[in-house]
Parts: sequence; C-alpha cells; structure tokens
Amino acid sequence: MIAIWTLTYVVWLLVGPFNLRHLTPALILSMFAMGALALPVLVKVPSKYQSIALLSSLTIMLYQSLMMIGGWMHFELWRPIFLGTREVQHFVSYFFTLNATLAIAGVVAAVGVGISLEFRKSHLSLAGLFPQLNFVKAPYKIAESVEKLSRRAGVQLPKISMIDSGDPAAFITRSREGYELAISVGLIESLTVSELEACIAHEISHLKNNDFFMRSFATVAKIALFVHPLSHLIEPAVYRSRELFADKTATELVGGRSALISALSKLRESENYLKAQSTGIELTCLFDSVGSNWFTRLFDKHPTLEARIAALQEA
Repeated sequence: MIAIWTLTYVVWLLVGPFNLRHLTPALILSMFAMGALALPVLVKVPSKYQSIALLSSLTIMLYQSLMMIGGWMHFELWRPIFLGTREVQHFVSYFFTLNATLAIAGVVAAVGVGISLEFRKSHLSLAGLFPQLNFVKAPYKIAESVEKLSRRAGVQLPKISMIDSGDPAAFITRSREGYELAISVGLIESLTVSELEACIAHEISHLKNNDFFMRSFATVAKIALFVHPLSHLIEPAVYRSRELFADKTATELVGGRSALISALSKLRESENYLKAQSTGIELTCLFDSVGSNWFTRLFDKHPTLEARIAALQEA
C-alpha cells in the first residue's frame, strides 16, 4: 500500500493529476507524457520533432489538471478506491482536494498572465516594449533583405527598425504595430552581407515556424502547472529546440549553413557581443545560454552558441 501511495505521488508530482477511478486511460496518458519527454533525451531527433514531443507532454499534463478540476467540482467522482482505514481514505481525499486547489490556482494565474501579455503587446509600441533602446529608421538595403527573405519564407513582411547601438543585436517581436524586426547598427557593422542576411533569416524563421504561439503556449502551460517540477524543465527545452529549428530553417532560406555558422562564430568572439550579453536583453539571434553548469543550463531558454554551431555543422 505504501508503495502504491508513493508511486501515485511521484507520478502526480512529475506528470500531473489523474483520475483514480479510471486509472488505466490515465496511466496510458501519463506514460505517453513521460515517454514523449524522454524521447528527445534518449534519441537524437530533429529539433522540430523534439519541440512537438515536449509540447505534447505539456498539453497532456495540462489536460490532466483540467480534468482534475472538473472531477473535484463533482467530488463523488474522486472517492478513494484504496482499501484501508477511514483515516487513510480521508488522507487520500485531502490529497486530491489540495491537488485540485493548486490546479485551479495555476490555471487562474496562467489566464491572468496570458491576458496581461496579450494586452501589453497589443497596446505598446516597440519603443514602449524596450524603453532602454533607441530605435531609428532602418536603411534601404536592410529593408530589401527582409522583404526578400519574408517573401521566400511565405510570411507577412514585418515592420523593420534599427537599434541605434554599437552592440550586436537582432530580434523579432510583436507589438501594437504587428510583428517588428529590429537590427542594431553594431550587428550591421560586425557582419558581412551574407552573415547579416543569415541572422535576419533566423528571425524570419520564427514567424515561418509559428514560434511565438508555441513558446507562449509553453510559458502559459508552465504557469498553470507551476507545482509540477517537470513543467519548469519542459518550457525552456521548448524554447531551446525552437531556436535550433529556426537556425535550420534559416539555412534553407539563405541556401546554406556557412553564413550563419560564420556569423555565430564571429559574434561569439566579439567584445561588443559580451557587452550586449550583460544587458540581459534576449537578442534572439545572438543570445547565448548563461548557465554556468549543466544543471543551470537546463533552465536556460537559449542553447549555447557552441551547441547551435555544432547542430548546424552536423546538419
């Protein structure tokens, strides 16, 4: 009996709640979630499928939590099925009541964060989102490259701005103007034309691959599942895999990997790059993992530049 309670608690903690009265389907879903998570670790799969497996795990865990809330609202569905004393049954009932309460708190928090983020991005300009940066009009040549790559990727042309800074920076985000791509003066001066185009292609790839939706879903799901440690590992893993997939898509848009490898290698050695890292702004194309060891890197949302370069070289 103690072994069953322990296993139940471990599965709940890692994967999410499940209905004990219908244990077989719940167990199958839980095993699938665990397997989907383990697959990218045990087998070397492309980043695209890795992120899909991770998002599937989060979806199942979130579904289980929602089912827990529904079952808690009709408490007769959650009567303990364990044999034992009345005290044991009270303990199990308390366990699932607490579980449902935490699930409700997580869902409410996730909804609040989702609405807040949506309101912020739909009501603020690019300058409002990044008040510490100074934006100016981008030169014609940059606009021409962005238009060409957007057309090649089959995505809507984003608005283009230039960051008046010598630090290398490039990122794409959504504001009240729609999607906006920002490139710094420092990046333009640091790279060749082909290298700069490869970095722009990386940002355009985030639009092509629907990364904004996937990353937002991962973040909201992590908040909803805040009591489950596994969700805090899955969410950054989704971000890292989408970055690697954006690199791969970028090489397809520019017709080769050498330019992006060269750009990442050059910027990794740049003093300005190191200075830009210290600002804490996530410069999507350039941002490096800041974890000092393997454990802290599990929570980083960006892979190391060495990992990105290695993935491109092996592609």
